[in-house]
Amino acid sequence: MSDSTMTNTMLRKNDLKLKIAVYVVSIAIVLLILLPFVLMMAENVLHPETYTMDSTGRLTKIVYNNVSVINSFKNSMLVTVGATFLNVYFSSLTAYAITAYEWKLKTVFSNLITAFMMLPNTIALIGFYQLTWKFHLINNLMMLILPAVATPLTVFFMRMYLQATFSMSIVESGRLDGASEFRIFNQIVLPMLKPAMATQIIFAFVSNWYNTFVPSIILIDDKAKTLALTPSPEWLLVLPPIIVYLICSRFIVEGVALGSVKT
Repeated sequence: MSDSTMTNTMLRKNDLKLKIAVYVVSIAIVLLILLPFVLMMAENVLHPETYTMDSTGRLTKIVYNNVSVINSFKNSMLVTVGATFLNVYFSSLTAYAITAYEWKLKTVFSNLITAFMMLPNTIALIGFYQLTWKFHLINNLMMLILPAVATPLTVFFMRMYLQATFSMSIVESGRLDGASEFRIFNQIVLPMLKPAMATQIIFAFVSNWYNTFVPSIILIDDKAKTLALTPSPEWLLVLPPIIVYLICSRFIVEGVALGSVKT
């Protein structure tokens, strides 16, 4: 057997060993990730009774009310989907306005957005609650949706993405074709932002879905409470974010693959 043949054989064996090692490690990581969900589902099937600890330290049985769970699920979906849509869309629109247009206060506005990122949301909570109480909007789900119109962190992220991928020639070509500014944004710019939007949709959905701090203050009536504030099955609380991630992850992968082809 020649030296070249022996070398090729050894290389093939090393490649096979590397592939096996990669597959073993990947399968082990997947199993570790799925293990908590499998245990949770098995626990719900084998032991449907759920217990919690009360203020005295005793375990008390939680009895699910199907009507209350369904109503809370609807409230959570309304708040989460509405807040996520407003957050991602208007944050993208704001980032586009900062990137594509030249105006006097552009630098000041950008610096303000960066400064607001450093402030915790709890600072404005007292004023927000007083405003909600003054206008009799307690138990109104819109008070959890409208404040998410544009968040500084999402605007900053979308602006960074636009600065790396955006070209004014695309906007100019759209203007030459007679398209309005909003049509250019909705039909030309938004498709370019799919990877960034998918990422922010995941973050915004998870943040609003599991949000308990502000809803626990604003939502007093049981009929207005979200799923995170009511006794509910764990799988129902976990499943929607997983579905959203599985849907949006495809766009993230497509964006990464497109970027690697361009480079």
